[in-house]
Amino acid sequence: MPRPIPGAECKSVYILRARFCDTDLMGIVHHAKYLEYFEASRVEYMHRRGVSYLEWTERGIHLPVVELAIRYRKSVRFDERIAVETSITEIGRATIKFEYRLHRDAPEGELVAEGSTLLACVGNDLAPKRLPDDVADLLCRPETHPRPLDRA
Repeated sequence: MPRPIPGAECKSVYILRARFCDTDLMGIVHHAKYLEYFEASRVEYMHRRGVSYLEWTERGIHLPVVELAIRYRKSVRFDERIAVETSITEIGRATIKFEYRLHRDAPEGELVAEGSTLLACVGNDLAPKRLPDDVADLLCRPETHPRPLDRA
């Protein structure tokens, strides 16, 4: 049974710029790069809550992506600012579901893509394991280590 998820505490916004190396011959961000944007925003989400992923791996807690969904709505071009809103929408016994909304320029800007990833909690042996309560609690706390958004 999924654990209850509080509202705004489980949300972060990460700002990035589309790099030239992210684009294809048409100057549009390649579809696979959005997955990297998801990962970067998910890591930033954890950093803002004081999570040291290295400490978790030393405890034998690993969170591989086991499922992915994405819906592209608009093209993104080189050097455009993208706000990636990242939320945890479900925490199960051994899974965490993140959802992402990518907006042009700001969180209130035009929606360009949305998606989700499901992460499984596994041990060093790669067998599924219950997500420790302290880990689940930490992920749904408000940001304790806020970092300034990219203003570029």
